[in-house]
Amino acid sequence: MLQLKALVGASACDAEADGTNPLRTVPNARRFGWPDGAIMAALVLFACLPIAAARPFMAAAGGVVLLLSLWRVRSLAAPAAALAGGLCLYGGVVPQWFIWPIYLLIPVIAAMVAAGSAGSISSVLAAARLGRLGAAEAGLILLIGIVSAGALLGWVVVLEPDLAPFRAMIPGWSVPALIGAGLTFSLVNAVLEEFIWRGVLQRWLMSIASPAVAVAGQALSFGAAHYLGFPGGFAGAALATTYGAMLGALALRSGGLLAPIVAHVAADAVIFSLVILYA
Repeated sequence: MLQLKALVGASACDAEADGTNPLRTVPNARRFGWPDGAIMAALVLFACLPIAAARPFMAAAGGVVLLLSLWRVRSLAAPAAALAGGLCLYGGVVPQWFIWPIYLLIPVIAAMVAAGSAGSISSVLAAARLGRLGAAEAGLILLIGIVSAGALLGWVVVLEPDLAPFRAMIPGWSVPALIGAGLTFSLVNAVLEEFIWRGVLQRWLMSIASPAVAVAGQALSFGAAHYLGFPGGFAGAALATTYGAMLGALALRSGGLLAPIVAHVAADAVIFSLVILYA
């Protein structure tokens, strides 16, 4: 408990103790079952997306896990299985179309369908809970924003990655239009990624493990998913993993996704700006 308090703050742990933290309504006494193992295996395979030879296995595993989410899996594991299966199947079958925001929308839609099939829509709605956004959360958002902006700038300046592929995705619009496009990208990307990793996946992990393990587990998956993104490569994946852990702890402390979404929007806005300025 002392380690958890250091991670997410004493108030969250106090709320957990008396049952008032809405994100801690997940029963963590559930036994680890084979569906949980299948989901974890799919997430590990998804981390192999940059390896072309692994994509057929990724697609096959994704298809199996996706079918399981519609047939045999119930409760919190159903949307988590659909997310993991959708990511693997889509990334393995059509990697050339693994582009934003399609690769995020496909698993989110699959999770909704699986939750409906399993009769666990309430678990998805709980994963999308907004939570608190008070002065303490605002302070943490500011701190995370400063740290993430510095890390992103450092990644660009020190490692000098090739940003041309990202710049090619941005149209040559006027400045006001680019500002609107940047804000839209930042908001949509933040909402989708927070729902997937800090919402469904973290909540599922909390049903079979401690909160600290759940935060770490979803952060590792989040980092691996960014190997081909911005920031990319091993250094970028490590940065994204650290960032995912900070957002996971923020979600746990605030009891929902609103605070992580706000922090994530700020980071994505920095990414959009860096691509324009340094590409």
